Amino acid sequence: MLSAIRNKIKGWVAYVIIALIIVPFALFGVSEYFTGTSNIVVASVNGDDISKGEFLPRFEGAQRRLQKKLGDKYPAELNRDLKLSVIRSMIDGRVLAQLASKLGYVVTKQELQEFIQSSDIFKEEGKFSIEKYKRLLRLNGYSDIGYEQLQIKELLKNQIKYNFLNSAFLTPLMLNRMQSLNDQQRKFSYIQLNTKDYLDKAEISVDSIKKVYESEKETFLEPQKVKVDFVTLSLEKVAKDTVVSEADLLSFYEEEKQRFSTEEERKAQHILVESEVLANKLVEQIKQGEDFAKLAIKHSKDAGSKDSGGDLGFFTIGAMVPEFEAKAFSMKEGEVSAPVKSDFGYHIIKLNKIKTATAKPFEEVRDELSKTYTEQMAQKTIYNLTEQLGNLAYEASLEEVAEQMNLKLETSDFFAQDSMMQNRIFMTAAYSDVVLNKGENSELLEISKGSFVVLRLNEKVAERQQTFDEVESYIKKRLVDTWAKEFVKEIADKIADSFIKGDIDAAKALMSKNKLTWKDVDWATRSSRLASASIIKHIFSLPKPNDGAIYSAESLDQQAVVLKLSAVKTPKNEPNRSLPGRMLNIESDEVFRSILETLKEDSSIEIFESRL
Repeated sequence: MLSAIRNKIKGWVAYVIIALIIVPFALFGVSEYFTGTSNIVVASVNGDDISKGEFLPRFEGAQRRLQKKLGDKYPAELNRDLKLSVIRSMIDGRVLAQLASKLGYVVTKQELQEFIQSSDIFKEEGKFSIEKYKRLLRLNGYSDIGYEQLQIKELLKNQIKYNFLNSAFLTPLMLNRMQSLNDQQRKFSYIQLNTKDYLDKAEISVDSIKKVYESEKETFLEPQKVKVDFVTLSLEKVAKDTVVSEADLLSFYEEEKQRFSTEEERKAQHILVESEVLANKLVEQIKQGEDFAKLAIKHSKDAGSKDSGGDLGFFTIGAMVPEFEAKAFSMKEGEVSAPVKSDFGYHIIKLNKIKTATAKPFEEVRDELSKTYTEQMAQKTIYNLTEQLGNLAYEASLEEVAEQMNLKLETSDFFAQDSMMQNRIFMTAAYSDVVLNKGENSELLEISKGSFVVLRLNEKVAERQQTFDEVESYIKKRLVDTWAKEFVKEIADKIADSFIKGDIDAAKALMSKNKLTWKDVDWATRSSRLASASIIKHIFSLPKPNDGAIYSAESLDQQAVVLKLSAVKTPKNEPNRSLPGRMLNIESDEVFRSILETLKEDSSIEIFESRL
């Protein structure tokens, strides 16, 4: 409806009509017309709904991280599993939040603030940056309130978990047994077979490739892609185009002079005593020529300054208690005050030096002034220009917008909806109904701090079935990899089986044929780096040998290994102080997982998979 009005009416009349429509929408509670995904329920936990608006930022964040990790190896079919994984995680969080509410757990504003500000991703030069915080939330599709609610749920979950940890315990017998297992050492050997060494031996026929293509045809789809035209308005460019005159800078200097001035500083000594009588007595002694510093060392109650003769160094207004400050900043150099009463006692002040306030000359701060003034002017200009750009984008074509505002009209490359090529805000706008289906300009988008964009559809290409020729090499590589993994595992299994049966000659023949040798490892611990972590893990999962060695064959990603466990020993070590804590963490995690599963079994949970 709104787009139909927009297409037929331009200028101030359109704004009036739109305003008249929006007011009753807001008053009668149907503002959901504008909220899109916030109305769509994707899951429900005991009647507590999870909306698509909540789900999408979590899913898109997880998707971007996985795409970044896998690159070109990220398969489109993984999206379904990822969506289910994310929604199940959100359900876990909702179940725990409901439990926390029943138990009366709360998170204070201070706890939330400290938790967020401790995150390294929001820090610049080691300090929390509110600008970076808001920018990262915006780029990842979160509002301040939405993100903070998410963190509150995480903190509540941790409260539940830590309470389990505090209630967990270990018996001395359990602890001794775990200490023994933890300190255990194992002597072993292994044979390593790498799939890459056998890839050239694979013989994959065209027919087998075609068979895979036909059986999995629905997965070989090239997603819909779009190309968009866009104009960009950036604070950086506006700042570059801002002309600053000398008169402007001089006027700005006068306005900001205080920023470039040093405050008046005063250097003083003092003697702090509790008794007014003693204070007056010391003032008389000083007048009679007694050394101020010696009297301070002898009588002052200020532990921070008495050993240096009461010296306080230089200080500015606001650094001392009001009574002390008022007197110190009214004295002359060399003057000794009468006793001054404060909450700490009675002060005798000796003013030693005055540094008057000074202002840096204009020429010295000219560059800084120019930069600051330019930034301020650019901020004012960009505010006006963004308002103008937003209005023009609503009323005019993108070509007219570019011409009237002297902006460059650019065109993107084709990109898919889940592409990593584009900024997420830019991409979401490109695939919005207004741009993709109605062919209208997008609203004004701030895609990063100080960078604003309006875009419109240039061309779209529908989802299509990829041809056999396009995917043949991909399928062949996949089949070759699979064959090589199975081949090396088969060799490893035969070698291990031959050793287990005592057929040493057969095992050695297989090793010789494939140019394989044993690698010996002498007494490795669980944390040893004498072999890969995967090999160490499998070695420590094998049973303790009683009579002779134990053999096993395992698949490890792009490798297969034959393992030979020769001996096990447990040295007598000092008790490991960190072990009880580690074991309690493991115990607490298991209890936590068990309770979570029980809670979910007793809950009414629905997932509307078709809406994800």
